[in-house]
Amino acid sequence: MDGTIGPSPYMHLLGIEVEESVYPRARLALKFSEKLTNPMGTLHGGVISSLVDVGLGYVLLQDRKVKGIATVELKVNYLKAITGGTINVEGEIIHRKNLMAFGLVYIYNDGALAAIGSATIKLTER
Repeated sequence: MDGTIGPSPYMHLLGIEVEESVYPRARLALKFSEKLTNPMGTLHGGVISSLVDVGLGYVLLQDRKVKGIATVELKVNYLKAITGGTINVEGEIIHRKNLMAFGLVYIYNDGALAAIGSATIKLTER
């Protein structure tokens, strides 16, 4: 093994696929599923929040020095309801100092911006 940590069981449960991940950026994708909707038939906000968390956490775990992560703050702006298609996630760590990192995530649905999120993540190192 190269010391990086692979996708989590939770990512597999949701159906999140890694398209590309090279620190400090990651691109992920998720196909819409009715199993992930709320009572109105749109993608559940918790799934979108999870995409923000995964979009930043996954890229941090690609750093061989990082042993673990813990999200200490997460924010999401929901801009468009998602009712089908493909969900694309673009995450980037934009600041990292000592054992804290901050990143931004853009979530697109079939090319249209659907949500923007950010998170502050605490790191533990090897």
